[in-house]
Amino acid sequence: SQFNNDGSYRPSTMATTMNNNSTKNLKLRRHTAVANPQDLDDVECGKDESNNFEYDSDQSNDKKDDDYVISRRSAEFLSDLSPFSRRVVRFVTPSHPSLPDRCTSECLTVAAVRIIPSLTVLLALPLLMWDDYPADWSALNIYPMIRHMDLVWSSLLHTSAWPIVVGTFLAAVLMPRGGIGSKYLPQKSGAATTMGRLTALASALTSNVTQSAWKTSAALSLIFSSVVIINMTLHMGVPSAIWNPFIWGWYHVYLPNNISPAIQGACLDFEKNSAARQPLCLPERQWNELSSGQLSSYNPDDVLAVQKGLDYLQNQSGGIIINALARNVVGAVPALKQNVEGLVPFFKDSGKKISVVVFENDSDDGTREAFQTWSDQESQREEPRYAVDLMSCGAKNPNCELGLLDRYDMNLITNPKASGVGKLGEFRQIVLEYIMGQEKYKEYSHMIILDVDLGTSLSPLGLLHTLGLENGIGQEHAVASSSSQVWPGTSGTIIPPYDLSAFRPKETKANEKVRHMHESFCNLMPAGDRWRNMCEACSPMQLFMIQSSSDVMNHHDQAYEVVSAFNGLTIYPMNLIRERGDKARYDAGDDGQRCEHVGFHLSLHKPMYVNPKWSMNLKPSKPGGPTGFKAIKTLVTAIIGRPNVMVAIVIGNCLFFYIMVYACWMIATGLKLIVSLQNW
Repeated sequence: SQFNNDGSYRPSTMATTMNNNSTKNLKLRRHTAVANPQDLDDVECGKDESNNFEYDSDQSNDKKDDDYVISRRSAEFLSDLSPFSRRVVRFVTPSHPSLPDRCTSECLTVAAVRIIPSLTVLLALPLLMWDDYPADWSALNIYPMIRHMDLVWSSLLHTSAWPIVVGTFLAAVLMPRGGIGSKYLPQKSGAATTMGRLTALASALTSNVTQSAWKTSAALSLIFSSVVIINMTLHMGVPSAIWNPFIWGWYHVYLPNNISPAIQGACLDFEKNSAARQPLCLPERQWNELSSGQLSSYNPDDVLAVQKGLDYLQNQSGGIIINALARNVVGAVPALKQNVEGLVPFFKDSGKKISVVVFENDSDDGTREAFQTWSDQESQREEPRYAVDLMSCGAKNPNCELGLLDRYDMNLITNPKASGVGKLGEFRQIVLEYIMGQEKYKEYSHMIILDVDLGTSLSPLGLLHTLGLENGIGQEHAVASSSSQVWPGTSGTIIPPYDLSAFRPKETKANEKVRHMHESFCNLMPAGDRWRNMCEACSPMQLFMIQSSSDVMNHHDQAYEVVSAFNGLTIYPMNLIRERGDKARYDAGDDGQRCEHVGFHLSLHKPMYVNPKWSMNLKPSKPGGPTGFKAIKTLVTAIIGRPNVMVAIVIGNCLFFYIMVYACWMIATGLKLIVSLQNW
């Protein structure tokens, strides 16, 4: 220290230099807008490796400026980490000459820690949970395995995983680094109103949630699962294509009233026109219409199978019986009539080769009268083209007024063991025994069983294709169509074969695990409970098995073997049923809850097949099963009245949504960090 001549204090040169540099360093500290003070560890006041006070050096100042920039950049990029996490990152991050600076090393470490484990979970979880892996994948052909993982995730989520992935990535891209802070939220209002307090609470909650990866993922999971539940409720309560935006513009429902116009000009005399320039003398557009979009006149395999089926139908078949149950389906009778009349041109003598056998009961909408009118009109023609046989219930009850309550009208809380099958098995057995006992049906070679209420095209060319399948499958085995519908809650992202209750996959060692898990899921309630019937439609495992079986990557457009399937439309060789005799029976299992089709198919003691080329696209406005209030009531009462079922479904749904969203969020933020480094 020194004193001036007047006695005042004059600081030394060294003290002045230290004070100026301290002030400069303090300004640097104030200048840094970082989330945590520890981010300034690399820019400490007065710190220098040479341990001297020569701060006037340009080289020293440049180094401190570079350190400040790097520290500020690191603090900005890693602002969404907690203080402890940032210290851990600094500790474990290696230094490498190939990297430009430590900030880049730290950011790449964080990105790797986020991406690699998350990607591993997304890929490994489907492989660990279920089996039934694709057989034809390899290191050079990994798509089948990727498709397998996609099917597992879509089944666990009950909706396609891709909208969840895209939605999560989009949210991560739009989210400001460090979350939604105060500058993005409404400012606090001075007025202590209820609205002001709610706004402040919402702002504080939003800020808190978006600053944490796990909280943000939980919030997104809740949003996505709520969208699925709301969509499912709307689809079941008020079915419409509006709730399924992913089918807009491409999903086409083929209607039976277009069959007759499309078949005009067809060359259906196989012997005379087998060498026609256009197969069946029909252009591609009409092939598309008559096959519900499944067959092409440009595909030699399709053409050959259809020609073989036509040859069989005209020269070998004894005829086809159409077997139908009907109750309150008066609006679907005209569609069934159009479908039957669409088959007439394919027969040489349809009057003796096509019969419609109908069992109707307890309708109050004029269904029986509509069938009777149809039968009378056709029988009074000079040359009837087919027969409509409306069954009676005897002289005392000719109109089959049985007074039975509809299975979907039963109270599942007061009567938890009300059958999900009802009397369907008994009625189908009555029709079967009636057909087998009638002399006029002794020569018929095939029987088609269908759901009358669907009201879509039966795909005449798809039927011919089924009859012309290789190795005589159509003449020796039952063959189900692959008719499909939009799955409720998926917004149109999943369109599986719709009849999950009647489906049983071919039992192999490869799918043993997933089959047993499905059985355990159904065993959440004891035998006889209605859940044993409804679990088929709620089970992620069942949804996976039917999607996997029907996926083109697995069946390669060939008919595939199953234990049971129906899908609203199935054809049976009559010889197969005659050989089984009284052993061919419909039944709903020991507890009355198993789909009646499963019991019948098991009783045939022969494998059956599904033909992916024979299909119907069900109307989004008329899906299979109950709709409206009846459907929602049945679903809600079935779950609410069974707490263990509800807990299993809720926990499973929340868990898998969270795993998917959290993993995607970590991958997205990791990639975002890498891109930010490149753009710095």
